[in-house]
Amino acid sequence: MRDAMPVPVPPQPGPSPRQGPFRPIATQDLSRFPRPVIAGNRRFGWRAAWYLVNALFFQSSLFALIPSRAKAAILRGFGAKVGPGLVCKPRVTIKYPWLLEIGAHVWLGERVWIDNPGPVRIGAHVCISQGVRIVTGSHDWARGDFRFFARPIEIGDSAWVTAHRVLRPGAIVPPRVVVLGDVSAGDGRGPRAASDGVSSEGGVR
Repeated sequence: MRDAMPVPVPPQPGPSPRQGPFRPIATQDLSRFPRPVIAGNRRFGWRAAWYLVNALFFQSSLFALIPSRAKAAILRGFGAKVGPGLVCKPRVTIKYPWLLEIGAHVWLGERVWIDNPGPVRIGAHVCISQGVRIVTGSHDWARGDFRFFARPIEIGDSAWVTAHRVLRPGAIVPPRVVVLGDVSAGDGRGPRAASDGVSSEGGVR
């Protein structure tokens, strides 16, 4: 009797110490990359204006020394929902404030990077330490066209995200926890083409 053929096991995208940092992916043809469509995004004029304001009053190490209450007012003017008591250090980068919600008494440390083509919600009394990256968008490496997708990220009340951590698309940080490592959605399961309001052009939105 012949042995049964083994069933191939697809590679698990989530990192683990035994697997190392590399994963096999589809052969990429970036000439086929479909332009991303971002639900809720604003027109070019708004994006250009925010690019300049962000560079001047948030990313700068000099002009970004303006009071945090002024930064909160600027963010609200660009569509962000910001509670009272924001502390925002210099050299912070925020991609789209109109897709950002910040609760009361939140601290954003130096070099925090909120790269949010998808919504980000930060609860009240949250400390996000220096160098943290909150990244809602990525690419589906199982597709040859390297399709873009994004998922919301949520940080619960009274959480502390320690320095230089990465929160990846779809990450959910529960309330009242300290984050001591990088956080991904679904316990290391890989990206899916479907998304919450953000996709490549012509795809599921």
